[in-house]
Amino acid sequence: MKLGLQGTSIVFASGDDGVARRSGPCLGSKRNIFTPGEPASCPYVTSVGATTLPSGSVPGDEETAVTSFSSGGGFSNIWTTPSYQASAVAAYFASHDPGYASYNTSAGVIPTTGGIYNKAGRGYPDVSAVGDNGVVVNDEEQVLEGGTSMATPLFAGILTRINEERITAGKSPIGFANPALYANPAMFNDITVGNQAKGGPNGDSGASACGNKGFSAVAGWDPVTGLGTPNYPALLEYFLGLP
Repeated sequence: MKLGLQGTSIVFASGDDGVARRSGPCLGSKRNIFTPGEPASCPYVTSVGATTLPSGSVPGDEETAVTSFSSGGGFSNIWTTPSYQASAVAAYFASHDPGYASYNTSAGVIPTTGGIYNKAGRGYPDVSAVGDNGVVVNDEEQVLEGGTSMATPLFAGILTRINEERITAGKSPIGFANPALYANPAMFNDITVGNQAKGGPNGDSGASACGNKGFSAVAGWDPVTGLGTPNYPALLEYFLGLP
Protein backbone atom coordinates (compact mmCIF):
# COMPACT_ATOMS: atom_id res chain seq x y z
CA MET A 1 0.00 0.00 0.00
CA LYS A 2 2.87 2.41 0.77
CA LEU A 3 4.31 1.78 -2.69
CA GLY A 4 0.92 2.49 -4.23
CA LEU A 5 0.64 5.78 -2.36
CA GLN A 6 4.10 6.66 -3.68
CA GLY A 7 2.93 6.14 -7.26
CA THR A 8 4.14 2.57 -7.86
CA SER A 9 1.74 0.01 -9.39
CA ILE A 10 2.45 -3.58 -8.33
CA VAL A 11 1.42 -6.07 -11.03
CA PHE A 12 1.61 -9.83 -10.45
CA ALA A 13 0.94 -12.96 -12.52
CA SER A 14 -2.08 -14.99 -11.38
CA GLY A 15 -0.34 -18.32 -12.07
CA ASP A 16 -0.57 -21.07 -14.69
CA ASP A 17 -2.28 -23.86 -12.73
CA GLY A 18 -5.91 -22.80 -12.45
CA VAL A 19 -7.23 -23.53 -8.97
CA ALA A 20 -4.46 -26.05 -8.29
CA ARG A 21 -0.78 -25.49 -7.54
CA ARG A 22 2.42 -26.59 -9.20
CA SER A 23 4.31 -27.28 -5.98
CA GLY A 24 2.00 -29.96 -4.58
CA PRO A 25 -1.52 -31.41 -4.32
CA CYS A 26 -4.67 -29.45 -3.68
CA LEU A 27 -5.61 -28.84 -0.06
CA GLY A 28 -7.61 -30.94 2.41
CA SER A 29 -7.69 -34.64 3.21
CA LYS A 30 -9.46 -35.31 -0.09
CA ARG A 31 -6.99 -33.11 -2.01
CA ASN A 32 -9.86 -31.22 -3.64
CA ILE A 33 -9.80 -27.84 -1.88
CA PHE A 34 -8.68 -25.06 -4.20
CA THR A 35 -5.23 -23.57 -3.63
CA PRO A 36 -5.25 -19.79 -4.19
CA GLY A 37 -1.92 -18.22 -5.10
CA GLU A 38 -0.05 -15.67 -3.03
CA PRO A 39 0.96 -12.88 -3.62
CA ALA A 40 -1.30 -13.05 -6.70
CA SER A 41 -4.34 -12.91 -4.41
CA CYS A 42 -3.03 -10.02 -2.29
CA PRO A 43 -5.55 -7.14 -2.50
CA TYR A 44 -2.76 -4.57 -2.92
CA VAL A 45 -1.46 -5.96 -6.22
CA THR A 46 -3.08 -5.99 -9.65
CA SER A 47 -3.32 -9.67 -10.55
CA VAL A 48 -3.17 -10.57 -14.26
CA GLY A 49 -4.57 -13.70 -15.90
CA ALA A 50 -4.02 -14.99 -19.44
CA THR A 51 -6.11 -15.17 -22.61
CA THR A 52 -5.67 -16.51 -26.12
CA LEU A 53 -7.11 -16.26 -29.61
CA PRO A 54 -8.30 -19.73 -30.66
CA SER A 55 -6.60 -21.36 -33.63
CA GLY A 56 -8.09 -20.16 -36.90
CA SER A 57 -9.26 -16.84 -35.49
CA VAL A 58 -9.61 -13.87 -37.81
CA PRO A 59 -9.57 -10.14 -36.98
CA GLY A 60 -12.61 -9.32 -34.91
CA ASP A 61 -12.91 -12.73 -33.24
CA GLU A 62 -13.11 -12.68 -29.46
CA GLU A 63 -10.46 -13.94 -27.08
CA THR A 64 -11.05 -16.79 -24.65
CA ALA A 65 -9.37 -17.80 -21.44
CA VAL A 66 -6.10 -19.51 -22.30
CA THR A 67 -6.49 -23.20 -23.21
CA SER A 68 -2.96 -24.64 -23.35
CA PHE A 69 -2.87 -24.25 -19.56
CA SER A 70 -5.28 -22.82 -16.99
CA SER A 71 -5.03 -19.20 -15.97
CA GLY A 72 -4.71 -19.01 -12.19
CA GLY A 73 -7.55 -17.54 -10.19
CA GLY A 74 -9.96 -18.01 -7.33
CA PHE A 75 -10.49 -16.62 -3.86
CA SER A 76 -7.89 -16.03 -1.16
CA ASN A 77 -7.88 -18.01 2.08
CA ILE A 78 -6.05 -15.13 3.80
CA TRP A 79 -7.53 -11.89 2.48
CA THR A 80 -11.24 -11.06 2.57
CA THR A 81 -13.00 -9.38 -0.35
CA PRO A 82 -11.73 -5.78 -0.57
CA SER A 83 -14.26 -2.97 -0.85
CA TYR A 84 -13.13 -1.94 -4.34
CA GLN A 85 -14.23 -5.27 -5.85
CA ALA A 86 -17.13 -6.10 -3.53
CA SER A 87 -19.88 -5.22 -6.02
CA ALA A 88 -18.15 -7.06 -8.89
CA VAL A 89 -17.72 -10.22 -6.81
CA ALA A 90 -21.29 -10.00 -5.51
CA ALA A 91 -22.57 -9.72 -9.09
CA TYR A 92 -20.53 -12.77 -10.06
CA PHE A 93 -22.07 -14.91 -7.34
CA ALA A 94 -25.57 -13.54 -7.97
CA SER A 95 -25.53 -14.40 -11.67
CA HIS A 96 -22.89 -17.11 -12.07
CA ASP A 97 -22.47 -19.01 -8.81
CA PRO A 98 -20.12 -21.89 -9.69
CA GLY A 99 -22.17 -24.41 -7.72
CA TYR A 100 -19.36 -25.73 -5.52
CA ALA A 101 -19.73 -26.08 -1.77
CA SER A 102 -17.88 -23.17 -0.16
CA TYR A 103 -16.68 -21.91 3.21
CA ASN A 104 -15.92 -18.53 4.79
CA THR A 105 -12.52 -17.97 6.36
CA SER A 106 -9.64 -15.58 6.85
CA ALA A 107 -6.05 -15.87 8.08
CA GLY A 108 -5.61 -19.14 6.19
CA VAL A 109 -7.69 -21.32 8.53
CA ILE A 110 -9.77 -23.70 6.39
CA PRO A 111 -12.92 -25.09 8.06
CA THR A 112 -13.66 -28.82 7.82
CA THR A 113 -17.19 -28.23 6.54
CA GLY A 114 -16.76 -29.81 3.11
CA GLY A 115 -16.43 -26.62 1.08
CA ILE A 116 -13.68 -26.37 -1.52
CA TYR A 117 -13.14 -22.59 -1.81
CA ASN A 118 -13.47 -19.45 0.29
CA LYS A 119 -16.52 -17.52 -0.85
CA ALA A 120 -15.54 -14.61 1.41
CA GLY A 121 -12.03 -14.27 -0.03
CA ARG A 122 -10.39 -11.65 -2.21
CA GLY A 123 -11.13 -12.66 -5.80
CA TYR A 124 -8.39 -12.73 -8.41
CA PRO A 125 -7.23 -12.05 -11.11
CA ASP A 126 -8.26 -8.44 -11.57
CA VAL A 127 -7.56 -8.25 -15.31
CA SER A 128 -6.04 -10.36 -18.06
CA ALA A 129 -3.97 -10.05 -21.22
CA VAL A 130 -2.80 -12.32 -24.02
CA GLY A 131 -0.63 -15.07 -22.54
CA ASP A 132 -0.23 -17.64 -25.29
CA ASN A 133 1.90 -18.06 -28.43
CA GLY A 134 4.17 -15.12 -27.71
CA VAL A 135 7.36 -15.00 -29.78
CA VAL A 136 10.52 -15.22 -27.66
CA VAL A 137 14.09 -15.16 -28.99
CA ASN A 138 16.19 -17.79 -27.21
CA ASP A 139 19.78 -18.42 -28.30
CA GLU A 140 19.09 -16.70 -31.63
CA GLU A 141 16.01 -18.86 -32.27
CA GLN A 142 12.41 -17.74 -32.25
CA VAL A 143 10.15 -19.92 -30.10
CA LEU A 144 6.54 -19.63 -28.98
CA GLU A 145 5.97 -19.30 -25.25
CA GLY A 146 3.09 -18.43 -22.97
CA GLY A 147 1.99 -17.95 -19.39
CA THR A 148 0.52 -15.37 -17.09
CA SER A 149 4.14 -14.25 -16.73
CA MET A 150 3.86 -13.14 -20.36
CA ALA A 151 0.50 -11.45 -19.87
CA THR A 152 1.61 -9.52 -16.79
CA PRO A 153 4.38 -7.39 -18.34
CA LEU A 154 2.03 -6.57 -21.22
CA PHE A 155 -0.47 -5.07 -18.78
CA ALA A 156 2.32 -3.44 -16.79
CA GLY A 157 3.57 -1.85 -20.02
CA ILE A 158 0.13 -0.35 -20.62
CA LEU A 159 0.15 1.20 -17.15
CA THR A 160 3.64 2.57 -17.84
CA ARG A 161 2.50 4.23 -21.07
CA ILE A 162 -0.46 5.77 -19.26
CA ASN A 163 1.87 7.04 -16.53
CA GLU A 164 4.03 8.70 -19.18
CA GLU A 165 0.97 10.47 -20.57
CA ARG A 166 -0.14 11.54 -17.09
CA ILE A 167 3.30 12.91 -16.24
CA THR A 168 3.39 14.81 -19.54
CA ALA A 169 0.04 16.32 -18.54
CA GLY A 170 1.49 17.40 -15.19
CA LYS A 171 -0.18 14.65 -13.18
CA SER A 172 1.16 11.99 -10.83
CA PRO A 173 1.60 8.28 -11.69
CA ILE A 174 -1.37 5.96 -11.18
CA GLY A 175 -0.01 4.07 -8.18
CA PHE A 176 -2.45 1.53 -6.74
CA ALA A 177 -4.71 0.96 -9.75
CA ASN A 178 -7.34 -1.52 -8.59
CA PRO A 179 -10.05 0.85 -7.25
CA ALA A 180 -9.97 2.82 -10.50
CA LEU A 181 -10.07 -0.34 -12.65
CA TYR A 182 -13.14 -1.74 -10.91
CA ALA A 183 -14.86 1.66 -11.00
CA ASN A 184 -14.97 1.54 -14.81
CA PRO A 185 -15.16 -2.07 -16.10
CA ALA A 186 -16.23 -0.82 -19.55
CA MET A 187 -12.52 -0.14 -20.19
CA PHE A 188 -12.03 -3.89 -20.66
CA ASN A 189 -12.97 -6.50 -23.25
CA ASP A 190 -15.08 -8.99 -21.32
CA ILE A 191 -13.98 -12.63 -21.70
CA THR A 192 -16.82 -15.14 -21.41
CA VAL A 193 -15.36 -18.45 -22.64
CA GLY A 194 -12.96 -20.79 -20.85
CA ASN A 195 -12.30 -22.53 -17.55
CA GLN A 196 -9.57 -23.91 -15.29
CA ALA A 197 -9.68 -27.60 -16.16
CA LYS A 198 -5.88 -27.95 -16.23
CA GLY A 199 -2.96 -27.54 -13.87
CA GLY A 200 -1.11 -28.89 -10.88
CA PRO A 201 2.03 -30.82 -9.99
CA ASN A 202 1.54 -33.20 -12.93
CA GLY A 203 2.05 -30.35 -15.39
CA ASP A 204 0.36 -27.19 -16.60
CA SER A 205 -1.38 -29.00 -19.46
CA GLY A 206 -2.58 -32.00 -17.44
CA ALA A 207 -6.00 -32.32 -15.83
CA SER A 208 -6.45 -30.17 -12.74
CA ALA A 209 -5.13 -31.82 -9.61
CA CYS A 210 -8.27 -30.64 -7.78
CA GLY A 211 -10.42 -33.01 -9.85
CA ASN A 212 -12.76 -30.54 -11.56
CA LYS A 213 -12.82 -27.68 -14.07
CA GLY A 214 -12.30 -24.94 -11.50
CA PHE A 215 -14.09 -21.70 -12.26
CA SER A 216 -15.35 -20.49 -15.65
CA ALA A 217 -15.08 -17.23 -17.57
CA VAL A 218 -18.47 -15.51 -17.60
CA ALA A 219 -20.01 -12.11 -18.31
CA GLY A 220 -18.61 -9.49 -15.96
CA TRP A 221 -15.76 -10.05 -13.53
CA ASP A 222 -14.81 -13.69 -13.00
CA PRO A 223 -12.01 -15.59 -11.21
CA VAL A 224 -10.46 -16.74 -14.50
CA THR A 225 -9.96 -13.56 -16.54
CA GLY A 226 -10.95 -10.83 -14.08
CA LEU A 227 -12.53 -7.77 -15.68
CA GLY A 228 -11.13 -8.82 -19.07
CA THR A 229 -8.40 -7.56 -21.39
CA PRO A 230 -7.50 -3.86 -21.61
CA ASN A 231 -8.83 -1.41 -24.17
CA TYR A 232 -5.90 1.01 -24.20
CA PRO A 233 -7.65 4.09 -25.66
CA ALA A 234 -10.44 3.74 -23.09
CA LEU A 235 -7.97 3.27 -20.24
CA LEU A 236 -5.90 6.25 -21.36
CA GLU A 237 -8.92 8.54 -21.63
CA TYR A 238 -10.17 7.46 -18.21
CA PHE A 239 -6.88 7.87 -16.36
CA LEU A 240 -6.07 11.19 -18.03
CA GLY A 241 -9.42 12.42 -16.74
CA LEU A 242 -8.51 11.63 -13.14
CA PRO A 243 -6.72 14.18 -10.92
